[in-house]
Amino acid sequence: MIRVLLFFLTFAFWLFYSPAGVFAQTATLSLEPSTGTFNRGCNFSLNVVLDTGGTQTDGTDAILIYDPSRFNATSITNGTVYPDYPGNNIDVQNGRITISGLASVNTPFSSKGTLATVNFTVQSNAPAGVAQVKFDFLPTDKAKTTDSNVVERGTLVDTLNSVVDGNYTIGTGACGQTAAPPTTRPGGGPIISTPSSTMPLPTKTPYLPPAGSEQLTFTLAIFGGALTILGILGLALL
Repeated sequence: MIRVLLFFLTFAFWLFYSPAGVFAQTATLSLEPSTGTFNRGCNFSLNVVLDTGGTQTDGTDAILIYDPSRFNATSITNGTVYPDYPGNNIDVQNGRITISGLASVNTPFSSKGTLATVNFTVQSNAPAGVAQVKFDFLPTDKAKTTDSNVVERGTLVDTLNSVVDGNYTIGTGACGQTAAPPTTRPGGGPIISTPSSTMPLPTKTPYLPPAGSEQLTFTLAIFGGALTILGILGLALL
């Protein structure tokens, strides 16, 4: 009985002081900016951002897909998260970009940073409207090696959990042009805002306290269950 009691004490102590071991760490890849308006014939750049979620990584493959009738990828600028980028490539004809970064033997990457920057030009005859630049990523097949992946240090396990694709609008204005609200009426004279008697008054959103940490709640629940078991065992020993 004493051995059982000691086992539950050790288990409860591990859960309380090492909650990170209960939750798997995951990585994400995202495009920044993920939205925006880019006009025909103009240049723009997208940062490919890696967040390892704290996991030590040996390397990352980011595969991007875009519509070559709308965009033309011109170059890739290496980021600073890895010292070596041996597999960077742009397939202009098929609209596919490959970015491959490798960590050094002694220094894995386990933080957040820019994996690379991809430079684009909007095609001069690109159809106006919405266009995407997205990651080739299949979350249901972790064994697939030809899509985007983040490799855990020393295990070859793919820890990539989610991606944030880019949704952009192709415009027809001048490069760097932004639309500004009108300041005069069509017939001349300034626009003067007047209150409307039919406009509803703004309502104040009630303040809600922030929700607690899911990880902390789960850990405390397990710890409480362990304490309950300890109480039962203590009664049995009396």
